Amino acid sequence: MSHGIGVTAALREVPDAVLVVFVLVTQLGDVWFYLSALVVAYAFADALPRVGAGVRRERVAFVVAVAVGAVALTAWLKLLFAHPRPPGAGQARELVWLPDLLVPLWEEAATGDGFALPSGHATGSAAIYGAAALALKIGRRRIRYAAAACIVGLVALSRVVIGVHYIGDVVAGVVVGSGYLAGVWLLTGGQRVKRAFSLATLVALGAAATHFGVETAAALGAALGGRIGWTIVGGRLPVGPTTRREGAVATLVGLGLGGALLTFGLAGETAAVGFLTNALAVAAVLSGPLVAARLTRG
Repeated sequence: MSHGIGVTAALREVPDAVLVVFVLVTQLGDVWFYLSALVVAYAFADALPRVGAGVRRERVAFVVAVAVGAVALTAWLKLLFAHPRPPGAGQARELVWLPDLLVPLWEEAATGDGFALPSGHATGSAAIYGAAALALKIGRRRIRYAAAACIVGLVALSRVVIGVHYIGDVVAGVVVGSGYLAGVWLLTGGQRVKRAFSLATLVALGAAATHFGVETAAALGAALGGRIGWTIVGGRLPVGPTTRREGAVATLVGLGLGGALLTFGLAGETAAVGFLTNALAVAAVLSGPLVAARLTRG
């Protein structure tokens, strides 16, 4: 009870409908969700009506670099603290009304495994949504900050409601993610993408030095892939307005090729495969607009 302060146990009996809502909310802090959103934003950046100037590719690439670093930092700290999850975190509540076809998805979304401290969802949300609010100039600044804070708070709460984290895990995650973002922003000015990927690489190296496994190797591969990939394509991105056709092709390259590489890496279950596939996946995402421009402009 000391770590959870009784909150996790108190929330265990929430109605099924509330639990389902928070399982959906928690996806906002899942790696698959925010990386997919960043891929689309990066691909369509300059083609987005009204907000194109505020969503330039360099700014989105910066958020991607922050995301990679946050994932690596989470893996590192979890290995250092090796703190267990709450009892029952690996078992989803049975929903008798749920179709059998959706049961595997439900069990995947409503459970957690591995170490707990800090919460990866809370850490990632604080870093990524905070970075987006700072770097992407969409709408009014106060509204961006408020929206980011609301998302981070809801994602953090969802992890406790679902029962896969203690409240201390998510509070630590928000602090760690915010602190990491503040450090990267201070050292890069929010503009130096290569430096942001370099910082992510340093963090990933620390995690890999603590324990070289599939997860840490994958994080290191993603960071190095981003650092090398941006060095190659950062100064060669298409000049001038990007068409929606180019954005669609870039999205296919990023989500299609990048997603296939990541899936293959997860299936491989070896550190070497995880390192290589993640490096190539991030490089594919960053080079997507360049490939799209060449394909669509002849």
